[in-house]
Amino acid sequence: MRRYNERLILSAVRRMNGASKAELARMTALSPQAVVRIVDELEAEGFLLQAGKRTGGMGQPATIYRINGKRGYTVGVEVGRSGLTLALLDFDGACKAIERTPAAFPAVDAVLGEIDRFTRAVLPAEADAEALLGVGIAMPWFLGEWREETGISEDQANEWRDPAVEGRLREGIAWPAFFENDGNAATLAQLLCGAGLELQDFLYINLGTFVGGGLVLGGRVVQGRHGNAGALASMPVCAGGASDYLIHHASLYALPAEGEAARAAWLERCCDALHFAVVGANSLLDLEAVIIDGALPASMLGAIVGGIEQRLRSNVPPDFFVPLVRQGTLGDSAAATGAGLLPLHASYTPDLAALVKGPAAGEA
Repeated sequence: MRRYNERLILSAVRRMNGASKAELARMTALSPQAVVRIVDELEAEGFLLQAGKRTGGMGQPATIYRINGKRGYTVGVEVGRSGLTLALLDFDGACKAIERTPAAFPAVDAVLGEIDRFTRAVLPAEADAEALLGVGIAMPWFLGEWREETGISEDQANEWRDPAVEGRLREGIAWPAFFENDGNAATLAQLLCGAGLELQDFLYINLGTFVGGGLVLGGRVVQGRHGNAGALASMPVCAGGASDYLIHHASLYALPAEGEAARAAWLERCCDALHFAVVGANSLLDLEAVIIDGALPASMLGAIVGGIEQRLRSNVPPDFFVPLVRQGTLGDSAAATGAGLLPLHASYTPDLAALVKGPAAGEA
C-alpha cells in the first residue's frame, strides 16, 4: 500500500505538471497527513523538488512540488517501417535529445547498434552508471506484415516474425528493456505529455507509414488481451461503396509524393475513411475526444482535423454525441517519447491490480 501511494503521488504530480500538497490530497483522495508524509519522503529521496510558491488564495502561499528531472533518464526507441527514432527523456518525461535515422527497413543488429551509439552519445556526462533507468522499445507487433504495401522482402519480414527477436533485443541492450506496441506507446505519450494531458477517455489516431493509434479509457491506456487494442489499420471502413480497411485510405504510404490534385484527392479519401472510423468507435465507446497526430505538417494535420469535424457536423446518427476532435502536437516523435516513458510508467505508476491480487502459491 505504501508503494502504491508513493506511485500515486508521483503520477499525480506528473499529470498535473506540479502541485501543492493540498491539491494532491484532493486529487488522490489520500488524507492530508498521508500526503504530507509521502511528499516529504519523496523530496528527501530526490524524486520531487520544490518549484516555487503559489499565491492568490487565503492563508500562506502554497509550495508547489514537481518531478525532479535529474533523478534519472530513459531512452525511447521507435522501430518503424521507414527507420528509427531515438529519444532521451529525463525523469520528468521531458525530451532532452531526439534523433531520426531513416532506413528502408531496419534490421535487428542495426537497431541494437544505433541504440548503443545514441545512448552513450547523449547521456549527460554527470550521470552515473545507474542514472539510465531503462530502454523502451516501441514497434508494431506485426512489423513484418503488409509486405505488398511496404515492398519489403520475405527475408526482411521473417527476421521480425521470429519469436526469438525479443530475446535478441534484450540480450543486445546493456540496460533493462521494456517493450510495447508502437500505437500504445504513442498513446501513452499523448496521455502524459501531449494533447490528452487533461483527458480521461479518448481515441488517438496516428497518421504514419501505416495508420495506427490507441485507446484511453478512465485515464489509462487500454492494451487489450493481446496488447493490440487500437489497431486501427485493420479497422473496416466503407469506401466507394465497398468494404475495405482503414490502412488503405489513411496511411502515408499511399499519399502521393507530388501532384496537388492527387494529394488533395488522398486527403478527401483520408477524411472520409477517418470519419467512418470515428463514428464507429464513438458509437461503441462514447468518447470524450479524438486526437489526430502524425508525421505530417501541422497545416495538413489541421486540414484533416477540419475535414473530420465538418463531416461530424453534417453526417452522424441522430442519437450520437459528437466528440471533440483535437490536433496533436507530438508529431512523429510520439512513439519514441512513449517508449521512453515505458520504464517510468512500469516502475513509478500505481498498479491497482497489485492491491487486489490474492496470495502467491504457498502463502497463507
